[in-house]
Amino acid sequence: MLKRIRTEDVKLGMFLHKLEGSWFLHPFWKSKLLLDSADQLAELKASKVEWVQIDTSKGLDIRVDDPMPAARTLAPAAPAGRREGTFGRARAPGAAAAHWSTTRTAVEPFDPLSKARRSIEAEMAQATGLVRKSTKTMKKVFDAARLGKAVKLATLEPIIDEISCSVQRNPQAFMAVSRLKKTSEYLYLHSLSVCALMISLAHQLRLGPEETQQAGLAGLLMDAGMGHVPQEIWDKGSEMTPEERTVMQGHTRLAREILGMGGELPEAVLDVCLHHHERLDGSGYPDGLAGDQISLFARMAAICDTYDAMTSNRTHRRGEDPSAVLLQIEGAGILFDAEIFAAFQRAVGIYPVGSLVRLRSHRLAVVIDQNPEDVTLPKVRAFYSLHDMAFETTEDIDLSNCFGRDQIIARETPENWGITDWDAMSARLVTGKR
Repeated sequence: MLKRIRTEDVKLGMFLHKLEGSWFLHPFWKSKLLLDSADQLAELKASKVEWVQIDTSKGLDIRVDDPMPAARTLAPAAPAGRREGTFGRARAPGAAAAHWSTTRTAVEPFDPLSKARRSIEAEMAQATGLVRKSTKTMKKVFDAARLGKAVKLATLEPIIDEISCSVQRNPQAFMAVSRLKKTSEYLYLHSLSVCALMISLAHQLRLGPEETQQAGLAGLLMDAGMGHVPQEIWDKGSEMTPEERTVMQGHTRLAREILGMGGELPEAVLDVCLHHHERLDGSGYPDGLAGDQISLFARMAAICDTYDAMTSNRTHRRGEDPSAVLLQIEGAGILFDAEIFAAFQRAVGIYPVGSLVRLRSHRLAVVIDQNPEDVTLPKVRAFYSLHDMAFETTEDIDLSNCFGRDQIIARETPENWGITDWDAMSARLVTGKR
């Protein structure tokens, strides 16, 4: 049974059927979900959503003996002359106390190590929980590194395995979710994003399972030394002083030193921690390596790290459009390995998932999936009419199979259209939840 209640009355264990109000203001990828996390509940109550609908057949009900519950049943109206409510009626003496319904729909337990292909909508839901769980683990890992404690490989292997499987189920979903970085958790979320990008790139380069795992591990740990850099330096919006730059660049040697103490991490991973800021022309740091002096993993990491850093929101600046960042990296060809960058473009697409584009049909659309056969023809979801200057019913278009009926004519920047939180808005569009 559906019931409409105030957001302030929502409790853990309730199944949200609908979030009322402006569709892009609520804090979740989807509007139907079981509230089983205190973080989820806090996010909902901190949002601008005032009313929700709960499904008592799939989760907890609001208790009858709650004081003045602001709820009403969303059910067909009773026949004329017969208006009975289900809430607020006094129980007969001796009647059984009202209970909370805990009936749930029968759902097969999901195997986080499954590699079976899934839609981006389905995988983003799984990836959301994985990002939340992995962020907590990475915070502990980085805290340990800051205190000079050895990092245990056993702590990280489950994260690598689950991210790797998520990437194989849908290579775009995890990266789309991890783009929504909270500035307070940027360092940990950046490590998860780079991990996923390294794994996806390793698949494109057809590396073996062991190399792919090491590439992901390198992405997770390469910034472990950043915990020793003062917050005001790595969040600084203006040009660094020479002294500040020296402190910042020292994070690579610190990471190599700290992570090498435990003796568990492969040398290839430690090399990435030290050399992911090296550039092909020798202009990088800390050792000014050039060309083939830079390992394969370090050249991969240079691209993945730069792409994620440039597309991410920080306290001092907004992230840039992913498509525009790809053009910038391509234009800096003397710095990055061209062959590896070509594979990276195949991994993320020329128009990455979540990109805003303008169609020939005079509509704005969001890229919702890639076409592995032709990265110039992704799947898009049109959502805004430029004729009417208004939102419209969404339409999914496979540009590789629409027989020329529509096409992308330009990349667009959200800021040009007055959209201030495109990452969150695009996530909801990608999952089809308005």
